[in-house]
Amino acid sequence: MAALAPEVARATPELKAAFERGLEEILTAAGGDRKETIFRTAALLGAVALARSVRDEKLSNEILESIRQKIG
Repeated sequence: MAALAPEVARATPELKAAFERGLEEILTAAGGDRKETIFRTAALLGAVALARSVRDEKLSNEILESIRQKIG
């Protein structure tokens, strides 16, 4: 999903709708407080994108570990 988001942002309305349906399924399946679920999903996806964007493996792992510690 982290890799798809930038592509979907430039995609057709139909593809955006399909992506949105999938996101809604994830948010609904998680249950609990919707705002918290959105925050956690966004933080996880952002962390994956950042970790993939850096060359330094140590920094990449540090980014992912930071998110793991903060949101579980």
